[in-house]
Amino acid sequence: MNHLSICSLIFLGICFSLLAKAQPSYDITDKEPALYNGIEYGYSIRSELKKDIGNKGTFKRYEVTFYVTNKSGCTRLFFPRQTTLGLQNQDLMANFDCVNATGARLTSKTATVRARPFLVPYSTTTKNAEGKEIVNTVQVQAGHMLENGETVTNHIVVIVPDGEQPRMRVRIQTPESNVR
Repeated sequence: MNHLSICSLIFLGICFSLLAKAQPSYDITDKEPALYNGIEYGYSIRSELKKDIGNKGTFKRYEVTFYVTNKSGCTRLFFPRQTTLGLQNQDLMANFDCVNATGARLTSKTATVRARPFLVPYSTTTKNAEGKEIVNTVQVQAGHMLENGETVTNHIVVIVPDGEQPRMRVRIQTPESNVR
């Protein structure tokens, strides 16, 4: 086999492995959240305001709360995982995108919802100057978690054209483990 064929096979293998880790994505409304593996992904509109923006026309400004609720009956743990870009976004649960947001006036088009840290105690034994053993216990982050029934949220402001409701899409990061 020549070098071009080997390089082509390696390139195709990398492409297929990246496609295999694709994130599930769903269109959602404020009345119909997405449910994936017992976790509910949704949003609610906190306030709505009509704004006239000079010569650009009339727009609607929405304050939106995004949420992720664990309804699976068990605690979800997210252990650190190696990615092609290192250990980034280990706590990321979901990305929410407002498809029709303008992004005008320093408003957002996307939001993320993140899990809280999961800490475990770690004990070490050291000797002091007098030779006595001292046990030190520190809290070490072992990953992130979402307990059963727990909800995590994030708030943003979006501006959409007048006469439209925000159209949302959620991209889900799948949890690594379940604990009952």
